[in-house]
Amino acid sequence: WEEAAEMLISAGNVQDTLFATFAGLRWTILEGIISMKATRFSKKMSTSLKWRRRACKAVKRVRGWAKKKNPNIEHSLHLLEAELASLKGKKKKAISHYRHAIDTAEKNCFLQDQALSNELASLYFASIGDTTRMSIHRENAIRCYSEWGATAKVEQLRTRTALPTTVQPSTSAMTTCTKTIFT
Repeated sequence: WEEAAEMLISAGNVQDTLFATFAGLRWTILEGIISMKATRFSKKMSTSLKWRRRACKAVKRVRGWAKKKNPNIEHSLHLLEAELASLKGKKKKAISHYRHAIDTAEKNCFLQDQALSNELASLYFASIGDTTRMSIHRENAIRCYSEWGATAKVEQLRTRTALPTTVQPSTSAMTTCTKTIFT
């Protein structure tokens, strides 16, 4: 997350350039997620506050788009709300929004976002000591990333999390990453 935060800083303000484009939408969503993660690892209170303001600005922008009934961002808004609730220590709200992010990404066929939502849910459950749900979401993230074809991401997750040998990602192009288990 530190490297991603550095990339955000070096990119500067790209919102004006990307305004009203799909890239602008994705940028804002990822900016919000990265900014929330950066809030956690910042060593200085002033830096943490700066990241938090940037995250809240991104969330506010996405909420505005959601109010206009953009069906392509419902799952992303839930993911941002989950990360924000996690940052604020609101466990039930975070879990509910992770569930909705995963379910709506799956329902609307955003496989890469279903994978990301599962990955971030896994990290959240690890942070609160729930290793059972952490493992379930990590496995679901690996399966979705594998189906999406993100082999480097699959390897990154495997390396970072040392999966048990019994867990195998879906490798067949015929398998689908549906029916996400969320307990």
